[in-house]
Amino acid sequence: MKKRKQRRKKPITDAITGAVLASAVLSACGGAASGRSPQSLPMPSGVVRPPSVQKGLPRDITAMVLPATGVDTRLTQGLDGFAQMVGHARLTECVEGEGVNPPEAAPPAYIGWSDLPDLGFIGRHGLTRSVPATADAEHPSPKGRKDPAAQQRCVAEAHAAIKAFKDLYAPLQSLWWPEVAAVRDDPRAREALRALPGCLEQYGIDVDDEDGLFALVDRTVQRTEDADEAARADRGLGAAYAMCMAPVEAVREPLRTSRRTAFQASHRGEMLALERSLLPRIRELERRHGLSFARPVP
Repeated sequence: MKKRKQRRKKPITDAITGAVLASAVLSACGGAASGRSPQSLPMPSGVVRPPSVQKGLPRDITAMVLPATGVDTRLTQGLDGFAQMVGHARLTECVEGEGVNPPEAAPPAYIGWSDLPDLGFIGRHGLTRSVPATADAEHPSPKGRKDPAAQQRCVAEAHAAIKAFKDLYAPLQSLWWPEVAAVRDDPRAREALRALPGCLEQYGIDVDDEDGLFALVDRTVQRTEDADEAARADRGLGAAYAMCMAPVEAVREPLRTSRRTAFQASHRGEMLALERSLLPRIRELERRHGLSFARPVP
């Protein structure tokens, strides 16, 4: 029997990039990339303020480590964002101690996942918006000397700090992601997802599937020179996606939640050990580096 290839957890921004690359390949081969410019998109009601963060640790780590809904992923993003902040803090400490310029690195951010869409967030802010993850007291590193070897040592220390923290929860969480991905192949979920193109068509969005929408989002945002216009287009496409995906997630979320209940039962010992270790470790790192655990909120 052939082993079925599993769809891996990936950031929604990566899903969008992958979809547009596939679309470009199709066009290069003579095919037409699906999707036309949206005409009558829904928009969030009222003034759209930038997304913010909510500080504070949860009492229960379940949603943080084993997300089953889009709302759950806010805590999961908080966990991954905190790991990035720990690495960034260690990098800053190292370059200051070495007296070197900080190397170029992507700033910490909270980023959602395509297999667990946070429709409340996407519906207000679009599909490409991420939220910066910053320390309580950010301060610019003093200008230092150029020393690539020292910079690489600092990068290695930052990666080691991230790995040491993630090693607490990643082994168990990595067993959960295939359960999330498997829900996509459930016949009930597939049937619900078939209605997505027809729903999007009501808003003038002509795509064949979810990846087609991701490709359209990328093309639209990349080709719009005015940043405000690009953000509005992203929000409009995100609002349409959120409305049309709501019936799909109404089917998928109970399936994931049921799988999570079974997963927790079969990994009870690991969950109990993690409950004893994860939150104390986060508090220790908060004190050491001047950080605060937080989650993105719409």
